[in-house]
Amino acid sequence: MGIRDLIYYTKIRWLCHGNYLLRFRKLREELETFMNKNVHNISEPLDDQWLLDLSRLTNIAMKPNYLNQKLQGENKLITDPYKNIKALVAKLQLYENHLRSSNLIHFPLLNDCKSDHKNFFVYSTEITKSFEEFNTRFSYIQKFEEMLTNFLTPFNVEVESVPPSLPMQLLGLQSSIELKSLCEGNKIEYYQKYILKDNFPNLKRVAMCIISALGTYYCESFFFQIKPGKNKVL
Repeated sequence: MGIRDLIYYTKIRWLCHGNYLLRFRKLREELETFMNKNVHNISEPLDDQWLLDLSRLTNIAMKPNYLNQKLQGENKLITDPYKNIKALVAKLQLYENHLRSSNLIHFPLLNDCKSDHKNFFVYSTEITKSFEEFNTRFSYIQKFEEMLTNFLTPFNVEVESVPPSLPMQLLGLQSSIELKSLCEGNKIEYYQKYILKDNFPNLKRVAMCIISALGTYYCESFFFQIKPGKNKVL
């Protein structure tokens, strides 16, 4: 698909709006020519302010796009999207402060616009709305932050802070020099291969729950692979 093509698809997932808007912005001259030739009355004036608003919207919408890319792929644990979402929320606060002070280092499309009517304070309120939206959508996972931290760094955990069923097993784990040396690698392999159910049953159970939290990726991949064979049979 070339850059002169516009995707004819209106149901765009909210985490992908940025790519769609960016393509739309690049084709704005061609779209304006088309509209002028085929539509007599354009309700929206395609002036500098319109381009400024579009650039602002595109820049802001591109931020979740980067997040969407990081959320995809195999061998992902629930801890991976959580840290990426948490990082984006922190960045949104930084973006808001930068816009309020007219710092456009993270908004290149806005910076390229030539207009004398740049109201960055109004645009910063849109960042505030995005920040609040992310906090609302992902607030439920924040209560699991301590458990996810314990999963990633079990040797740094204070045993008094964990549930009653874990302290004794956690102490046994932290006392093992061998298990500590192996903990820096792949967490899926570590908990599946080295944290034995006979020695650490409760730790094993919690770890398996965390590992299986993103199991839908493997289910979707499996059904995608068998779909061609299913069509041939039918």
